[in-house]
Amino acid sequence: MSNKNMSYRNDLISKLDVNDLDVQQRVMALKQGFIAKGMSPDVALNSAYKALDFTVTKQAAVLSYMDVFLYLGVLFLICIPFILMVRKRKDKEAIDMSAAMH
Repeated sequence: MSNKNMSYRNDLISKLDVNDLDVQQRVMALKQGFIAKGMSPDVALNSAYKALDFTVTKQAAVLSYMDVFLYLGVLFLICIPFILMVRKRKDKEAIDMSAAMH
């Protein structure tokens, strides 16, 4: 799971471009929010970059957990026919055993 997490994180970071207007606006909005809370501009900018990094890491974790749940769901779907076959055999054996006892 950690390999997928890092893979998703690298993929998401590669999409962040310093020259992209949306990224610049996001960083400036975070910076202004931190300045409004009383930080100096340089500390606020560093905190904005850390917050953006945390957001990317959180999104990568969500994507990797989605993969794990998908794999578990497929595994359970594959196991259902085997469970039904075992259950039918046990029912037949139980009938045979009760008939033999009487």
